[in-house]
Order: sequence, then structure tokens, then C-alpha cells
Amino acid sequence: MITKDTPLKDILNQDCDRCGHCCKYGTGFLVKEDLKRIADHLKIKEKELKERWLEEKELFHTKLWRPKTEKRPFGRCVFLKHDLCSIHTVKPLQCRVGNCKSEELALWFMLNYQVNINDPESVRQYASYLKTGGKVLKGGELENLVPKDKLKKMLNYELI
Repeated sequence: MITKDTPLKDILNQDCDRCGHCCKYGTGFLVKEDLKRIADHLKIKEKELKERWLEEKELFHTKLWRPKTEKRPFGRCVFLKHDLCSIHTVKPLQCRVGNCKSEELALWFMLNYQVNINDPESVRQYASYLKTGGKVLKGGELENLVPKDKLKKMLNYELI
């Protein structure tokens, strides 16, 4: 069972069968280390990588980069060539997590890289997601992420 606190090393043990399915309908988000690894692999500067191949998206008040898609918002990843990932050895963390294998993996990434428990707006947006029926992993409940008194202030806009 995957929880919010499952270590990354255990998450990365998920095998990718390189079916290309998840790459045909969207892209994974990068974390900071991914920018350098992918730019080095392509033998370009990070700035060129961002300008040419990536787009910035915001989820839960957190901005992250992801590969562009051919047709927005859910087309083929620009790195998918002949139904294979052309940057497979350095693909973004969310792709390495293998979120197409299970919803739990996508939720784990969201909780650990997109929801920022120190940002009141991120917490409020996550609270709205939960209120509208969004799924949650064990340990990803609001009361487990933020101390009760701080959470109340965040949700009441006493902390901005």
C-alpha cells in the first residue's frame, strides 16, 4: 500500500513496461533535478530546454515544468518518438514514478511535489480538491499535513 510517506526509493521500484500509453495522453512533471539531467542529455542549456520543449503549469499554487504536448492539453508528449520515450533514461520524476500504473502513484506525486503544506494558498486549493471529492492517500488528509491550529488559520485566510 502506498501512503503519502512512502519513500521515493520504494516508489521508483515500480517497473515501466514502456508501453507509451501515458505519454500518448499527457506528460509528467519535472522536479528541479530533472531540468539539468534532461538538458545535459539533450546537450542544450536549461533555458533552451524550457523555451523549446517545456511549459510551466500551476497546480495547487505550485509551478512546475512539464514537456509540451502536441495537442493541448492532453496530447502526445513531445519526447515520444515512434511510441517510445526519446529521453527514457533521464525522463521526468513523475514519469519515472510510473503514474500510469496506478492512481496511487499519481496521488503520491501530487502530495509530495505539488501540494506545498507551507503555502496557505496551496493548502486551500488542496482543501477544495478534497471537498469536491478528490481522492487522497493515507497520510494525505489535511489534518495529517498541517497542524490543526495552523490549518484553521490557513483555511480562514488568516494566513496569506
